Amino acid sequence: MIALVTGASGGFGETLAAFLVDKGMTVYGTMRNPEGRDRDDRFTMLPMEATDSASVKACIAEVLQREGRIDVVINCVNQMFIGSAEEQTIEEVQSLYDTNVFGVMRICKEVVPVMREQGGGTIINMSSLGGLIAVPFMSAYTSAKFALEAYSEALYHELHADHVDVVIMQPVAMRMERPASGAHLRVVEYASADSFSHEMLAQMARDTAASKLTPVMVAEKVAEIIARKKKPLRVPMDRAIPLTLIKRLAPQALLDRMIRGLVQGAKRGPNA
Repeated sequence: MIALVTGASGGFGETLAAFLVDKGMTVYGTMRNPEGRDRDDRFTMLPMEATDSASVKACIAEVLQREGRIDVVINCVNQMFIGSAEEQTIEEVQSLYDTNVFGVMRICKEVVPVMREQGGGTIINMSSLGGLIAVPFMSAYTSAKFALEAYSEALYHELHADHVDVVIMQPVAMRMERPASGAHLRVVEYASADSFSHEMLAQMARDTAASKLTPVMVAEKVAEIIARKKKPLRVPMDRAIPLTLIKRLAPQALLDRMIRGLVQGAKRGPNA
């Protein structure tokens, strides 16, 4: 089985790609510039810039030239920042959408004809709790995840008759061995030093450090889904499981209290 993991330069994408190799798959990963990447990697790394259609097309063509098919694509490309509606710039939001939404669209646009032609395949798009609940000071990120989920669901229905499965993974924040903030998570550029956005960033770092969910656990679930003959549209994990039911059945007032509790927790800080 030939798998392509986009956004595999580090974090979850890298863990997932290595895990799928252990499961016996031939795996290709992508990153913006793999030049100088350790050649002892257990999977082949190819260049791809998700915000550039020509780069995406060239990457897919390279995998097809080498293997003749692509059975699974897992989209892990992701950008994330925290900031209020007033603080974030339109350019920052556009950049986030260009990766998290349009980047995934570009990739799917190239692989869908391939999978249709070969008679089947699986597309897995990585969402999060942000695809379930809109979080204050994360309007750009959560709205992008909402858009990703809507796009994926529509694609699921479009491709059903062609035996191409579309799956939305909904993990919570994963506990990883990396700095609490950086390229993967930051405060918007023009947030002031006393902005509440910094407290929200600290709260997210605490939630991630305390998470029981690890990249390996999520990778195991992805591998399990790939192996299933009948695949679900959505796969919530950890706290996303009860939140799915709450979002569907609970009154808005309960959701409001949950969100306010999150904000109050950030205000109180780690010693609350």
